[in-house]
Amino acid sequence: MKTLPLDRRGCIIGIVNALLAVGLTVLSFWYIQPKNCYRFCGEPEEGKPCPTGACRWWEQQAGWPLPVFVDNPGGGSPTGGWGMLGPEDPPLLGPIILDVLFYSALLWLALYFIQLVRSQALPLRLIPTTLPLNVFLAASLWIFYLFFGYYAPIGRGHSEQVYVDTPTSTFATLGFSPIVSIPLEELIGIYGEPDSVWLTPDGATEALALRMTLQWDSIGMFVELPQIENPAYVVEKTTRVETIIFFEEEEPVLRIAGEPLGEKKIAWTGYGVYQP
Repeated sequence: MKTLPLDRRGCIIGIVNALLAVGLTVLSFWYIQPKNCYRFCGEPEEGKPCPTGACRWWEQQAGWPLPVFVDNPGGGSPTGGWGMLGPEDPPLLGPIILDVLFYSALLWLALYFIQLVRSQALPLRLIPTTLPLNVFLAASLWIFYLFFGYYAPIGRGHSEQVYVDTPTSTFATLGFSPIVSIPLEELIGIYGEPDSVWLTPDGATEALALRMTLQWDSIGMFVELPQIENPAYVVEKTTRVETIIFFEEEEPVLRIAGEPLGEKKIAWTGYGVYQP
């Protein structure tokens, strides 16, 4: 078996390996667990678990095999971001370096296997010579997310304050706004089918436009779907969720964020066409 010399070609292979390892590490940041964290759980009663779709501090994490981002309740993290990842949660230096080295090792193993099949071998000293480059790139990646995390957000969404009007008062609650596409099918798989539907015509546009809000009575959850310009609203499994709002007061809801729900509830009959 012929061993390839450690020359300019070997240096190029080492640089490519390090860049690919960093790229795979960045892709691993989309591995977020638990995936469905839409609100903060707080301190539940003894023996009582968190409600579905809620997470405690430190539970939601991103990165694989080691989590690089962990939901952080302290420091500059606003309370609205507790229980879910956001740009206020800084990356961890140690795990990001170890993840880059892990993917670099996997790439080296794959390359050595390919060369073995081709009856060629790469010199083993290529690995330690590229180790400083891997560490340097991993540290640079950590600095980027530490100072520019708002331009490359990690997580599936963020909390924002939403005002809900009832017949007697106005309440401030937290809504979850996705930054990734969350299909309605995903929410129904978690919470079950909604109880009712609100269809609200929007007279602010020249064409007939409809807004749809779904309501889960038992858990006090409202889900807003995108506005469409159509006399009927077609709900599909892939329909994108715009906002998730939890409102557990006993009073009926009249308006969400200043927008009326509609004149009457419509019973949920599954995916399909709904008309006001």
